Amino acid sequence: MNKKYLILAIFLALLLPLLAYFYFSAQYKKMVVVPNRPEIMTPTVTPTPDPDRSFSVLLLGFGGPGHEGPFLTDSIILARVNPKLESVDLISVPRDLWVSLPISDTATHSAKINSFYTVGLNNRRYPEKYPEFTGPAGGGELAKQAVAQVTGIMPDYFIAVDFTAFIKVIDKLGGINVSVARSFDDPYYPIEIGVGDTYDNCGKSDEEVAALTATMSGEKLEREFPCRYENLHFDRGLQHMDGVTALKFARSRHSPTDGGDFNRSQRQKLVIEAVKNKVLSLNFFSKIIPVVNTLSTHITTDLDENNMEKYLLRAPEFAKYKINSLPISDQNLLKASVSSDRQSILIPKAGEGNFEDIKQYLELP
Repeated sequence: MNKKYLILAIFLALLLPLLAYFYFSAQYKKMVVVPNRPEIMTPTVTPTPDPDRSFSVLLLGFGGPGHEGPFLTDSIILARVNPKLESVDLISVPRDLWVSLPISDTATHSAKINSFYTVGLNNRRYPEKYPEFTGPAGGGELAKQAVAQVTGIMPDYFIAVDFTAFIKVIDKLGGINVSVARSFDDPYYPIEIGVGDTYDNCGKSDEEVAALTATMSGEKLEREFPCRYENLHFDRGLQHMDGVTALKFARSRHSPTDGGDFNRSQRQKLVIEAVKNKVLSLNFFSKIIPVVNTLSTHITTDLDENNMEKYLLRAPEFAKYKINSLPISDQNLLKASVSSDRQSILIPKAGEGNFEDIKQYLELP
């Protein structure tokens, strides 16, 4: 879980130009997965939707193969686009939020919300899931249901991206200029390890590691292995960042002065603005073409070609919309707690499973 990057938020700024190139190439078909939804399995006639209705896209970021917990979605952002208000709401959902959701007639999955994508993809361990939570789109469909339970907003689409894609795109853009609001240090940023490598025990024996793991969890356990972390430092002001540096900036969560989910979501918004500015200042398509073939294996979505074409036609309009940041965190609606299996989690201040205050907070004006 410590090896994930937490920056899929910036793909909101890249989304339309990135998918535009995929759409006009054969690579787009490699990205699209068809959900096993009942309405798709048994097609029915539906009325023509209002072209100015709000729509939402769930953005999921995960480490990918070679990382610990490769499909834990440690970046969960619901992007709600409202053409009538000419705005885009970025709703940041913290990975540690505790959610209980039925996944079959006999089983309920109770866990941190970042695990639901993994459950949807894992048919071997969870063979009795509802049909809509199976198949290549099962992870996205289950993550959408979990987010809908929390926010009251059912995402229309999901886009899941591993962070190899992000690094490649940012580097291909030549990096981004981020306006860092304040200087900060993070002494516990996890050091990346290679595929197949194991974590350094920092001089502790296997028995000592087993004893610590049995009695500690979360940040307390992490502090027992200082050699697994590096110190990050960012200075206030305009800073040029390559892909890896931008990911670290947005992922960092252990700074004594700028840590936690609330500050992290604010930094993600700064990165979004920086990417948007860079994309608009460049001939984006000529920059992205050299990496298209690689990126197609790192992105999964249920956004089909017909809807993609519809949104592409409105891309110039969407680019002018105001971006609003709506974080859900322990700074407003959540509080820290501990699960029955002693995990450090977040629950609503109104009580575990009571998401009504969050839903009211997110209601449109």
